[in-house]
Amino acid sequence: MILSTSRRLDPRLLRRRCLACGYDGALLRNGLAPRCARCGCDLRQRPARSYVEMEGIPGVSDHQSPRLDPIVEVQFVHRWVAFMFMVMFGLVVVIYLSAAAFSV
Repeated sequence: MILSTSRRLDPRLLRRRCLACGYDGALLRNGLAPRCARCGCDLRQRPARSYVEMEGIPGVSDHQSPRLDPIVEVQFVHRWVAFMFMVMFGLVVVIYLSAAAFSV
């Protein structure tokens, strides 16, 4: 799962990898290696990047995860409450119609 219950990114998504072979060893983490240890790719020309960097997720560092805008979170809650209200209303209507059908 990409996001855990604590809303943190999976550490594997933050690890820098060689773009040619996917190597994510210790030599790439500091960004000082001129070449990939596995395939020999020139890292100065094509630097190692994490999946988060490749996808262009803004504002994500090693210690934070992308958060929804507070307005979007409130809209999500409002939609969820409206959905639950409609489900409960529909359930009441079905029970009422069932009771009316069986009482005849």
